[in-house]
Amino acid sequence: MALRASCPQFRILVIGKANTGKTTILHKVCNATPETKLIIYDQNGKEVHSNDHQGWRTDGTESRGEHNIEHQITFPGSHFIFHDSRGFESGSVDEMVTVRNFLRVRSDRELLKDKVHAIWYCVLMDDSRPLSDPELSFFKEGTWGVPVIAIFTKFDAQINIAFGKLLENNKSDQEAFQEAPQYAEEVFQEQYLSRLKSVPYQPKKWMHLKDMDKQENNCSELVEKTAAAIDNNGLRSLFISVQAKDLKLNIKEAIRYSGKIGSIPTDE
Repeated sequence: MALRASCPQFRILVIGKANTGKTTILHKVCNATPETKLIIYDQNGKEVHSNDHQGWRTDGTESRGEHNIEHQITFPGSHFIFHDSRGFESGSVDEMVTVRNFLRVRSDRELLKDKVHAIWYCVLMDDSRPLSDPELSFFKEGTWGVPVIAIFTKFDAQINIAFGKLLENNKSDQEAFQEAPQYAEEVFQEQYLSRLKSVPYQPKKWMHLKDMDKQENNCSELVEKTAAAIDNNGLRSLFISVQAKDLKLNIKEAIRYSGKIGSIPTDE
Protein backbone atom coordinates (compact mmCIF):
# COMPACT_ATOMS: atom_id res chain seq x y z
CA MET A 1 0.00 0.00 0.00
CA ALA A 2 1.08 3.61 -0.50
CA LEU A 3 1.42 4.30 3.22
CA ARG A 4 3.74 1.32 3.66
CA ALA A 5 5.96 2.71 0.90
CA SER A 6 6.30 6.10 2.59
CA CYS A 7 6.40 4.70 6.14
CA PRO A 8 7.94 1.23 6.00
CA GLN A 9 8.46 0.84 9.75
CA PHE A 10 6.22 1.25 12.80
CA ARG A 11 7.84 3.29 15.58
CA ILE A 12 7.14 2.48 19.24
CA LEU A 13 8.40 4.16 22.40
CA VAL A 14 8.82 1.57 25.18
CA ILE A 15 8.83 2.96 28.73
CA GLY A 16 9.63 0.95 31.84
CA LYS A 17 12.08 0.19 34.60
CA ALA A 18 14.91 -2.27 34.08
CA ASN A 19 13.81 -5.91 34.37
CA THR A 20 10.18 -5.18 33.49
CA GLY A 21 10.41 -7.71 30.66
CA LYS A 22 10.89 -5.21 27.83
CA THR A 23 13.55 -7.38 26.22
CA THR A 24 11.27 -10.43 26.14
CA ILE A 25 8.37 -8.41 24.72
CA LEU A 26 10.47 -7.06 21.87
CA HIS A 27 11.78 -10.50 20.98
CA LYS A 28 8.34 -12.11 20.97
CA VAL A 29 6.59 -9.36 19.00
CA CYS A 30 9.35 -9.43 16.38
CA ASN A 31 9.46 -13.24 16.22
CA ALA A 32 13.12 -13.08 17.23
CA THR A 33 14.87 -15.84 19.12
CA PRO A 34 16.77 -15.06 22.33
CA GLU A 35 19.96 -15.43 20.32
CA THR A 36 18.95 -12.84 17.71
CA LYS A 37 21.23 -9.80 17.80
CA LEU A 38 19.72 -6.35 18.05
CA ILE A 39 20.52 -3.68 15.50
CA ILE A 40 20.85 -0.22 17.03
CA TYR A 41 21.05 3.04 15.09
CA ASP A 42 21.56 6.56 16.31
CA GLN A 43 19.20 9.40 15.42
CA ASN A 44 21.04 9.93 12.14
CA GLY A 45 20.62 6.31 11.03
CA LYS A 46 24.24 5.34 11.74
CA GLU A 47 24.67 1.92 13.29
CA VAL A 48 25.82 2.00 16.90
CA HIS A 49 28.49 -0.55 17.72
CA SER A 50 29.39 0.51 21.27
CA ASN A 51 27.47 -1.18 24.08
CA ASP A 52 28.28 1.46 26.65
CA HIS A 53 25.83 4.26 25.99
CA GLN A 54 22.53 3.15 24.53
CA GLY A 55 21.23 1.13 27.49
CA TRP A 56 21.04 -2.09 25.47
CA ARG A 57 23.60 -4.64 24.41
CA THR A 58 23.35 -6.14 20.94
CA ASP A 59 22.49 -9.49 22.54
CA GLY A 60 19.17 -7.92 23.57
CA THR A 61 19.83 -7.41 27.28
CA GLU A 62 19.78 -4.07 29.03
CA SER A 63 23.20 -2.70 29.95
CA ARG A 64 24.06 -0.44 32.86
CA GLY A 65 25.01 2.35 30.50
CA GLU A 66 22.92 5.48 30.13
CA HIS A 67 19.86 5.01 27.96
CA ASN A 68 19.65 7.16 24.86
CA ILE A 69 16.02 7.59 23.87
CA GLU A 70 17.03 8.74 20.38
CA HIS A 71 18.67 5.42 19.56
CA GLN A 72 16.57 3.21 17.30
CA ILE A 73 16.36 -0.48 18.20
CA THR A 74 15.29 -3.17 15.75
CA PHE A 75 15.96 -6.76 14.68
CA PRO A 76 17.15 -8.19 11.36
CA GLY A 77 14.18 -8.32 8.98
CA SER A 78 11.86 -6.53 11.39
CA HIS A 79 9.65 -3.60 10.37
CA PHE A 80 9.50 -2.22 13.90
CA ILE A 81 11.63 0.54 15.38
CA PHE A 82 11.75 0.81 19.17
CA HIS A 83 12.94 3.65 21.38
CA ASP A 84 13.67 2.86 25.00
CA SER A 85 13.13 4.97 28.10
CA ARG A 86 13.78 4.07 31.70
CA GLY A 87 10.86 4.12 34.07
CA PHE A 88 9.99 7.15 36.14
CA GLU A 89 11.25 6.26 39.57
CA SER A 90 11.35 8.64 42.52
CA GLY A 91 13.30 11.74 41.62
CA SER A 92 13.67 10.89 37.93
CA VAL A 93 12.50 14.31 36.77
CA ASP A 94 15.17 14.43 34.08
CA GLU A 95 13.90 11.24 32.47
CA MET A 96 10.36 12.59 32.36
CA VAL A 97 11.59 15.79 30.70
CA THR A 98 13.57 13.73 28.20
CA VAL A 99 10.50 11.67 27.25
CA ARG A 100 8.26 14.73 26.97
CA ASN A 101 10.77 16.53 24.75
CA PHE A 102 11.24 13.43 22.62
CA LEU A 103 7.49 13.05 22.03
CA ARG A 104 7.01 16.75 21.35
CA VAL A 105 9.84 16.93 18.82
CA ARG A 106 8.77 13.73 17.08
CA SER A 107 5.16 14.94 16.88
CA ASP A 108 6.40 18.01 14.98
CA ARG A 109 8.17 15.92 12.35
CA GLU A 110 6.63 16.39 8.94
CA LEU A 111 6.94 12.80 7.74
CA LEU A 112 4.83 10.04 9.31
CA LYS A 113 7.79 7.66 9.33
CA ASP A 114 9.62 9.95 11.76
CA LYS A 115 6.77 10.26 14.26
CA VAL A 116 6.12 8.00 17.24
CA HIS A 117 3.16 5.77 16.39
CA ALA A 118 2.47 4.10 19.76
CA ILE A 119 3.74 3.95 23.34
CA TRP A 120 4.07 0.76 25.38
CA TYR A 121 4.18 1.73 29.05
CA CYS A 122 5.46 -1.23 31.10
CA VAL A 123 4.66 -1.47 34.81
CA LEU A 124 6.50 -4.15 36.79
CA MET A 125 4.12 -6.15 38.99
CA ASP A 126 6.99 -8.09 40.60
CA ASP A 127 7.74 -5.02 42.67
CA SER A 128 7.11 -3.82 46.21
CA ARG A 129 5.32 -0.74 44.83
CA PRO A 130 3.75 -1.38 41.42
CA LEU A 131 2.33 1.70 39.70
CA SER A 132 3.98 4.20 42.02
CA ASP A 133 3.15 7.91 42.07
CA PRO A 134 6.14 8.81 39.85
CA GLU A 135 4.92 6.26 37.29
CA LEU A 136 1.39 7.65 37.41
CA SER A 137 2.74 11.16 36.84
CA PHE A 138 3.32 10.26 33.17
CA PHE A 139 -0.45 10.17 32.67
CA LYS A 140 -1.00 13.70 33.98
CA GLU A 141 -0.16 15.16 30.57
CA GLY A 142 -1.07 14.24 27.02
CA THR A 143 1.16 12.48 24.52
CA TRP A 144 0.49 14.57 21.40
CA GLY A 145 -2.08 12.09 20.17
CA VAL A 146 0.15 9.01 20.43
CA PRO A 147 -1.89 6.08 21.84
CA VAL A 148 -0.58 4.55 25.06
CA ILE A 149 -0.95 0.86 25.93
CA ALA A 150 -0.26 0.12 29.60
CA ILE A 151 1.37 -3.29 30.07
CA PHE A 152 1.48 -4.78 33.57
CA THR A 153 4.37 -7.23 33.28
CA LYS A 154 5.30 -10.26 35.39
CA PHE A 155 1.76 -10.67 36.65
CA ASP A 156 2.76 -14.14 37.81
CA ALA A 157 4.11 -12.46 40.96
CA GLN A 158 0.64 -11.19 41.86
CA ILE A 159 -0.82 -14.68 41.39
CA ASN A 160 1.85 -16.08 43.73
CA ILE A 161 0.99 -13.45 46.33
CA ALA A 162 -2.71 -14.29 45.97
CA PHE A 163 -1.91 -17.99 46.40
CA GLY A 164 -0.14 -17.25 49.70
CA LYS A 165 -2.99 -15.12 51.01
CA LEU A 166 -5.54 -17.79 50.18
CA LEU A 167 -3.49 -20.33 52.11
CA GLU A 168 -3.51 -17.93 55.05
CA ASN A 169 -7.31 -17.94 54.78
CA ASN A 170 -7.31 -21.70 55.36
CA LYS A 171 -7.71 -22.71 51.73
CA SER A 172 -6.19 -26.03 50.71
CA ASP A 173 -3.27 -26.07 48.28
CA GLN A 174 -5.57 -27.19 45.47
CA GLU A 175 -8.23 -24.57 46.26
CA ALA A 176 -5.64 -21.80 46.52
CA PHE A 177 -4.04 -22.85 43.25
CA GLN A 178 -7.38 -22.80 41.44
CA GLU A 179 -8.62 -19.53 42.94
CA ALA A 180 -5.36 -17.53 42.89
CA PRO A 181 -5.62 -16.16 39.31
CA GLN A 182 -9.13 -14.77 39.87
CA TYR A 183 -8.22 -13.40 43.29
CA ALA A 184 -5.12 -11.71 41.83
CA GLU A 185 -7.30 -10.20 39.09
CA GLU A 186 -9.74 -8.78 41.66
CA VAL A 187 -6.89 -7.22 43.66
CA PHE A 188 -5.41 -5.83 40.46
CA GLN A 189 -8.71 -4.23 39.47
CA GLU A 190 -9.26 -2.70 42.89
CA GLN A 191 -5.76 -1.55 43.83
CA TYR A 192 -4.03 -0.77 40.54
CA LEU A 193 -6.41 -0.44 37.61
CA SER A 194 -8.65 1.89 39.59
CA ARG A 195 -5.69 4.24 40.08
CA LEU A 196 -4.87 4.13 36.38
CA LYS A 197 -8.46 5.02 35.51
CA SER A 198 -8.34 8.09 37.76
CA VAL A 199 -5.56 9.91 35.86
CA PRO A 200 -6.29 12.84 33.50
CA TYR A 201 -4.91 11.05 30.41
CA GLN A 202 -5.76 7.37 30.62
CA PRO A 203 -4.04 4.82 28.38
CA LYS A 204 -6.11 3.76 25.37
CA LYS A 205 -5.71 0.10 26.31
CA TRP A 206 -4.24 -1.92 29.14
CA MET A 207 -3.31 -5.55 29.73
CA HIS A 208 -1.20 -7.74 31.98
CA LEU A 209 1.38 -10.30 30.93
CA LYS A 210 2.29 -13.58 32.58
CA ASP A 211 3.97 -16.85 31.62
CA MET A 212 6.36 -14.95 29.38
CA ASP A 213 8.91 -17.73 29.79
CA LYS A 214 6.64 -20.07 27.83
CA GLN A 215 7.37 -20.35 24.12
CA GLU A 216 3.69 -20.45 23.17
CA ASN A 217 3.12 -17.01 24.70
CA ASN A 218 3.84 -14.83 21.66
CA CYS A 219 2.32 -11.55 22.92
CA SER A 220 -0.61 -11.83 20.51
CA GLU A 221 -2.85 -9.99 22.98
CA LEU A 222 -0.43 -7.05 23.02
CA VAL A 223 -0.54 -6.96 19.23
CA GLU A 224 -4.36 -6.89 19.25
CA LYS A 225 -4.52 -4.26 21.99
CA THR A 226 -2.10 -2.04 20.09
CA ALA A 227 -4.09 -2.35 16.89
CA ALA A 228 -7.31 -1.53 18.74
CA ALA A 229 -5.70 1.54 20.34
CA ILE A 230 -4.85 3.15 16.99
CA ASP A 231 -7.64 5.42 15.75
CA ASN A 232 -6.11 6.27 12.38
CA ASN A 233 -7.21 3.61 9.87
CA GLY A 234 -4.12 3.90 7.71
CA LEU A 235 -1.75 3.72 10.67
CA ARG A 236 -3.63 0.73 12.09
CA SER A 237 -3.33 -1.05 8.76
CA LEU A 238 0.39 -0.24 8.70
CA PHE A 239 0.86 -1.72 12.17
CA ILE A 240 -1.02 -4.88 11.25
CA SER A 241 0.92 -5.28 8.02
CA VAL A 242 4.34 -5.00 9.65
CA GLN A 243 3.50 -7.52 12.38
CA ALA A 244 2.70 -10.30 9.92
CA LYS A 245 2.97 -12.94 12.68
CA ASP A 246 -0.74 -12.67 13.64
CA LEU A 247 -2.66 -13.96 10.65
CA LYS A 248 -6.04 -13.70 12.42
CA LEU A 249 -5.52 -9.99 13.01
CA ASN A 250 -4.58 -9.47 9.36
CA ILE A 251 -7.81 -11.18 8.31
CA LYS A 252 -9.86 -9.09 10.75
CA GLU A 253 -8.35 -5.89 9.37
CA ALA A 254 -8.98 -6.98 5.78
CA ILE A 255 -12.64 -7.64 6.58
CA ARG A 256 -12.97 -4.37 8.50
CA TYR A 257 -11.35 -2.43 5.68
CA SER A 258 -13.71 -3.97 3.16
CA GLY A 259 -16.60 -2.45 5.14
CA LYS A 260 -18.13 -5.70 6.34
CA ILE A 261 -17.52 -4.77 9.97
CA GLY A 262 -16.92 -1.41 11.57
CA SER A 263 -14.01 -2.09 13.90
CA ILE A 264 -11.60 -4.66 15.16
CA PRO A 265 -13.24 -6.66 17.94
CA THR A 266 -11.53 -6.69 21.33
CA ASP A 267 -12.13 -8.69 24.45
CA GLU A 268 -13.20 -5.67 26.48
